Amino acid sequence: MIYESSRVAMKAALEKIRDYTQQHAELLKSHHFLFNAPLNGPINNADVVIIGLNPGETASDWLYEGSTPTEESSEYDFHSDSFRGKSSNRWITLCNEYLPNSRIVLSEFFFWSSSDIKSGFRDRFGYSFKKCPHLEFCKELNSELVLFHRPKLIVSTGTFWAEFMAKKYDLDHVTTLNCESDECQRRIIVHYEWQSIPFIFTPHWTSGFVSKAEKQEIKSYLSDFL
Repeated sequence: MIYESSRVAMKAALEKIRDYTQQHAELLKSHHFLFNAPLNGPINNADVVIIGLNPGETASDWLYEGSTPTEESSEYDFHSDSFRGKSSNRWITLCNEYLPNSRIVLSEFFFWSSSDIKSGFRDRFGYSFKKCPHLEFCKELNSELVLFHRPKLIVSTGTFWAEFMAKKYDLDHVTTLNCESDECQRRIIVHYEWQSIPFIFTPHWTSGFVSKAEKQEIKSYLSDFL
C-alpha cells in the first residue's frame, strides 16, 4: 500500500511537469524533459539517482516525429519511437561502468533540454542556468523522486556546479577529495548528504576529461555506498 501510494505520487509528479511546461512559453521550445527515467528498463526502486544539470539535445533527437516537448521518463521514453544517438548510448554505457550492477534512474536539476548549458541554454530560455527561475520547482519534484526511491546514493556529474547546487538543495558537506594517483591531483569527489543520503559530485563523465586513474578512484569511492 505504501509503495502504491508512492507510485501514484510519481505519476502525479509527471503530470505536474507536463502542466508546468505548458504554462511557460520558453519551456515549450525544448525537445523533451527528463524526470524519473530508468536507465536499463522499468524498476520499482532505484539504488542510484543520477542528477544532471539539464538534458542535452542532438540533431538526432529531433528525428522524433511526435509533438514536442516530449519526454524521457518512467512512463514514456521518446527514444522508443525514434533513433537513440551516439551521445545517449555513450552516457548509458558510462553510467553502467561507473555504477555496475545498479538500478539507476536519471533526473536533472533543470528538467528541460537544450543544445548546451551555455549559449544554447541562454538563447532558448532567455536566462542563464544560474538565473533560471524554475530550479525551485525542479527541486520540489526531485525531492519527491528521492523520497519515492530512497536510493543508497545520489550522483551528479560536474564538480564545477557542486557548491552552487549544494546551496540550492541545502546539502550538508561531508568531504572533498583530490585524485592522489593522478599527476594533476584535481578534485574528483565532493561528497554531501541530502536527507541522510550520500550526494556525490564528480567530474563529468563525458566532458570532464577523466583520466584512467581518476575513473578508477571515482568508481572505488562510489562502490562503497552500494
